[in-house]
Amino acid sequence: MSRPGGRWVLIDAGIGPARGPAAGWAPVPGRLPAALAEAGIAPADVESVVLTHLHEDHTGWTQDEAGQPFFPDARYLVQSAEVAALDRADPVWDWTVGPLRAAGRLHEVTGAYRPAPGITLLPTPGHTPGHQSVLVEGTAGPGGGGRGRDVLVTGDVLVHAVQLADPAVPYSHERDRAAARASREELLSLAVRRGALLATAHLTRAFVEPPGRGR
Repeated sequence: MSRPGGRWVLIDAGIGPARGPAAGWAPVPGRLPAALAEAGIAPADVESVVLTHLHEDHTGWTQDEAGQPFFPDARYLVQSAEVAALDRADPVWDWTVGPLRAAGRLHEVTGAYRPAPGITLLPTPGHTPGHQSVLVEGTAGPGGGGRGRDVLVTGDVLVHAVQLADPAVPYSHERDRAAARASREELLSLAVRRGALLATAHLTRAFVEPPGRGR
């Protein structure tokens, strides 16, 4: 998401380098550096990184292969409940939380939070205790005419397409299935009310319509 002055807000930090915490189970290195380069975005252009939650496949590029910050000027926004629930034996603690805290780059928030105009962090717990999703409000087109669609970045509220049809279907790695179901139902309802497009991390398509729209 572009910001004035050519700065960017990035949502999640992907799989990470070959030595990252996801190396034991995910195809590493991840493609995020290449994808940013293709879009003409340098790591130094990123002013904020929103972490939807602290799993290995969403925090990998908080460091590069050499153990240095991949986004040298970014602050990282995460729900305080997510940090509080993370076991210090979890590899993400030493890879992400510890180094970012030591560098003064970890910004813990509580509840709904607006890091920039048109961007709102929304608590959606269940997958993890402090999981958050992101509402990106549509902006006016060139010359101020028309308003673009809102986008809801779901994080891991949705991990399988069947959950679009039936939000009650659980996922095996949800920490709190009842809370995860409630978050799914609320987020999908919000998407329908706002006519928002869903941006998903684990479905076969990156952008999908909410149930009941476009049919």
